[in-house]
Amino acid sequence: MSGIFGIFNRNGKSVEKKSIDTMLDAMSYWNPDDSGTWTDGPVALGHTMLWNTPESKLEHLPNRQNSHVITMDARLDNREELAEKLQMSDRPIDQVTDSDFILAAYDKWGGECPKYLLGDFAFAIWDETKQQMFCARDHIGIKPFYYHLDDEKLLFCNDIKGLIAYPDISKSCKNEAVAIYLTEGELWHPTMTFFETIEKLPPATSMTVTPKKVTRRTYWRAEDSPKIRYDSLEEYSKRVRELLEEAVHARLRTNYPVASHLSGGLDSSAISVLAARSLQAKDNRLKVYNWVPSPEEGDDPTHYEWANSRRIAELENIDHYHIELDAKRLSEHFFQHNIAMNDTVDLWYEFLVREEAHKANVHTILSGWGGDELITYHGRSYFADIFRQGKIVTALKGIWQESHMSKKRWRRFTARCYRELLLPIFPSWLHCYLPRVLCHSWDYLQCAQPDFAQSVRKKIRPKGFGLEKDIRTDQLYLYHQGHILNRVESWATSAFKERVEYGYPLLDKRIVEFALGLPPEMYYQNGKGRFLFREAVSGLLPKDIQWGNFKPELKRVSLLFEIEKDALKKWQIKFKEEGRDRDKHHYIDIVKLQEEIARLDCLQTASLEEKFEIINNIEKSIFVLNLK
Repeated sequence: MSGIFGIFNRNGKSVEKKSIDTMLDAMSYWNPDDSGTWTDGPVALGHTMLWNTPESKLEHLPNRQNSHVITMDARLDNREELAEKLQMSDRPIDQVTDSDFILAAYDKWGGECPKYLLGDFAFAIWDETKQQMFCARDHIGIKPFYYHLDDEKLLFCNDIKGLIAYPDISKSCKNEAVAIYLTEGELWHPTMTFFETIEKLPPATSMTVTPKKVTRRTYWRAEDSPKIRYDSLEEYSKRVRELLEEAVHARLRTNYPVASHLSGGLDSSAISVLAARSLQAKDNRLKVYNWVPSPEEGDDPTHYEWANSRRIAELENIDHYHIELDAKRLSEHFFQHNIAMNDTVDLWYEFLVREEAHKANVHTILSGWGGDELITYHGRSYFADIFRQGKIVTALKGIWQESHMSKKRWRRFTARCYRELLLPIFPSWLHCYLPRVLCHSWDYLQCAQPDFAQSVRKKIRPKGFGLEKDIRTDQLYLYHQGHILNRVESWATSAFKERVEYGYPLLDKRIVEFALGLPPEMYYQNGKGRFLFREAVSGLLPKDIQWGNFKPELKRVSLLFEIEKDALKKWQIKFKEEGRDRDKHHYIDIVKLQEEIARLDCLQTASLEEKFEIINNIEKSIFVLNLK
């Protein structure tokens, strides 16, 4: 993750050196490997470099070639294809940098160039001849791009810290963003940030800015993914395996150690095994991190929460690490965490993963995020699909069979029929209005100031995770719903400090398109969801992991509740000591917040879901308190 930033004075005034230097200083907090700025009249571009790919050490950005200047954060995965299409045979391909490829693509295709690029990228090109700034973000949105735009200037950056350092930019908080955050638990929005005057460029979007005009263009849509039809299951399985291997291999193009998540589940296990084998061929070892803490005295060491990931690590010669979360550290984080920087994902174990990766000089962390919604989709709308087609008995039989592991089989069967057969009949925009038995909907406004909470509930309803009428529609809903984008943006933001960047093989554009083009029966067969992916990873994983059912991490989650409860108590003590409990806050009722924390000692009989609903409400209220 390299830093990019820039200024374009649309009014023609020359950029003051101190303005771009201020942004450079703000973007250098993570000790970049190299940095640079370029200024010419009304334009200035800047860059802070993280060396990762072999070619990155050949880069010095901004890169000027003829009348074009680029700053970029990119990893291109189709370099050989681009070299051929762009006829770049003047030097060996390993001497061609990714910025060279992007500039050549812009020379050839102009504003159409992003659709020819494969990989994760965010970049800006100053076109001196046309007097315009061309900006683009990758297809999926792995690399962030934030900007401020008015009639006089364009400011952009891939880290909000660089933008708010600019002297004249407003830091006013956007009420609508806070409302969405406290309603949905995250800021699920394609363009909005917590700042009134800062926006995000959506994924698969380019923006051209001239002194008089702004043009935004969507260059790719997931909905346009073509249908995939092969003659046999073997052909489908073979192609998924090929795509998976290509996606993992592309994210291993680095001169530094590589780490991966490894929960012992299907997605992370397949990615870790492929990465480990590829690295071992070069005499390197993969490091993996499991959010589950080490087993304590009295715990069964063969229990799946510990055993599955460790077994894979032992089989594949992988360095395996458990993550131990500490209440004291967590309480300190509650005071420091600033959701305005666009990191709203409160997955506390991951902060420790990044710290450990940084100590080991890891620059790339692989994650299976995005698989559940696409290529490893569980098939949750399969029964809705066949029910809608009139195969009512088949749908009911399937749900009954899948309910056999429940102690209250009839109750589970009835609930699943409501959720999986009846709910999809209603349009998605109605889901949040239905009773909770049909659609789990919630908000985090319990500690909000009454007037603010009332106004929010009138305007915004939580999106929830309602089922759609068929698999493809459901996958597209999950893809666009916002939680995928929010995770990758949040982790990109928080990873700067530890000098690491994330790779998401299952969000590779090729895999996303393939997943959306598959026939529905590829996702559910013989009583098994994620069917095709299970077939595709044959030979990689032990059979019980390849074909096993989902197993919740009850030990980890139960322990996490106790850690978070303890951390909140510590936060409350320090909050009172600082006298902040006597303050009046625009969004949060501090008295109500204190009462909610006191409730945590009275939840012995509550379910884990109920406990975490209260915990999450408290934590999200605290983070809104941190907004300036």
